[in-house]
Amino acid sequence: MPKVVGMADIRFILVRPKDSRNVGAVCRAMKNMGLKNLTIVMDRLIDPQAASVLAIHASDILEEAAVCTSLEEAVRGSSLIAGVTRRRGKRRKYFSLNPEEFAIKATSIENGLVTVLFGNEAAGLSDEELSICHVAVGIPAHSEFPSLNLSHAVQIIAYEIFLAMNRKMESFYNPVENERLKSMVGIAMDNLRSIGFFKQVDGSDTERFFTDIFARAAMSEREVKQMEKIFKKIGGLASKNRKLP
Repeated sequence: MPKVVGMADIRFILVRPKDSRNVGAVCRAMKNMGLKNLTIVMDRLIDPQAASVLAIHASDILEEAAVCTSLEEAVRGSSLIAGVTRRRGKRRKYFSLNPEEFAIKATSIENGLVTVLFGNEAAGLSDEELSICHVAVGIPAHSEFPSLNLSHAVQIIAYEIFLAMNRKMESFYNPVENERLKSMVGIAMDNLRSIGFFKQVDGSDTERFFTDIFARAAMSEREVKQMEKIFKKIGGLASKNRKLP
């Protein structure tokens, strides 16, 4: 199975943030979604105390954030660089992905670092900063007030990445082989027989039914073990009840 991008391979970069409190809120938004790789490009120091007030239970991300003085240094080693922006223009990207589309793209990369840039609160990403990016990402919002708070934008992008990552992880399993499936069905049949379920018939039709329906479900080993526990408990409870006076 190829290696896919994981949470540690997603880097969020804040480009010259103006408000230290927003940096703290970004840390919390990232940690909510399991993201921890933060870089801050700054031309002036932020106030760590002010940032920590809003980085509730996410101060580790704040403390471990990398600090760079240039964007070129911050994106070094990236395989995909995305810039979050709502603005279009002659010198800007001619199209943008929405957050869900970007998250699917980002999590489909087999190897490498995916970097996401967020501009400062006042002006967002400049034309020059966006030109470094391979793709623009736009967050749809109401036309009367389309500008999002920095931490809100981070939360939306992080949330979509989290969802996409989990969908991929859920799909990465191998269905059990036929022999393992038959073993589980055998346990189910043995326990049903132990409680007298097949008094009138031999159970062959039920056995075929179980085998067919469980095979179509393409069950994982974990699911098979859970089913075995259920049927064993059914048999155990019936045996216990028979012994009661």
